Amino acid sequence: MEVLHLVVGCRSSCSAWGTPERVLASTSNSRIMQLHGSLQDLRQGDELVTQFMQKANALFDELVVAGRPVSLEDFNLYVFRGLRGEFKDLVTSLITKAEPLLYADLHSHLLTHEFLHKSSAAIHAPLLPTPSIPSSALVAQRQTFGNSGHSSGHFNGGWRPN
Repeated sequence: MEVLHLVVGCRSSCSAWGTPERVLASTSNSRIMQLHGSLQDLRQGDELVTQFMQKANALFDELVVAGRPVSLEDFNLYVFRGLRGEFKDLVTSLITKAEPLLYADLHSHLLTHEFLHKSSAAIHAPLLPTPSIPSSALVAQRQTFGNSGHSSGHFNGGWRPN
């Protein structure tokens, strides 16, 4: 989390250390509601799993510091809700576990799934782009190579009809 803006006007190191703590540890109802709302609205979007999980964990930690920790079940639920659709099958299997996952275990499962999903996509992606050649160009190419004026029957390097 970026805290530089909190310490810019501080005149002593004591003040520089104390200001972020006071601001981040604020237990005001509006601060706690804002943190809960941010956690509930958290979405992965185009981010990698690690970036997404760091944001979720930072919000979780801020709620702990503010004296209103989120249960592990709720944290898992917020993370599951914020993941992209490609994680749906994994979430279905993780949600059936008897105990909620600790941060490290949840992060590990998500990283593995992300890796496997990217590997699978790379395997199924074509190595070369498929050209989009109009069928009229293929007919013209056949006529050029097939009727090249050579009647000897020898292969002339072009396409030859059977």
